[in-house]
Amino acid sequence: MASGRMERKWPGYAAERHALCDHAGDNFNAFAGFGTQRPTIKGPANLSADKRTVAHFINTDAFSVTPQFRLGNASRDPARGPAYRDLDLRLVKDTRFGDRLTLQLRGEVFNVTNTPAFAQPNAIVGVANFGSITATTADPRVVQVAGKLLF
Repeated sequence: MASGRMERKWPGYAAERHALCDHAGDNFNAFAGFGTQRPTIKGPANLSADKRTVAHFINTDAFSVTPQFRLGNASRDPARGPAYRDLDLRLVKDTRFGDRLTLQLRGEVFNVTNTPAFAQPNAIVGVANFGSITATTADPRVVQVAGKLLF
């Protein structure tokens, strides 16, 4: 009964975690001071680069739900998420007008290559989207132009 109240009060709590240490169902094995149970791992968690896709980023077959009242053997972060790449560009031009007046023009482009920054793979073992990436973590390309008058 207490676990039912907790699930209604905090819906989606486990889905917001990013470390690969949760599993689906009512069996969170919250005993001996552990809040949630780590899964059992039985092989390499990472896929080779040529096999990774957004829908299947890690080796989901390497993970299984740990039986109740047992400790899973997966480490804290057994799989690596996607890399983060970012290229920003700034151009600044200072133009002097006399001794005391300067006009500064600035153009900035953030994420020049418009490369998506993918979030970590979904981390709940046993659910349909486990191991897939369903979000991004950064803005797309942003361009801004500014002028500043210094006197």
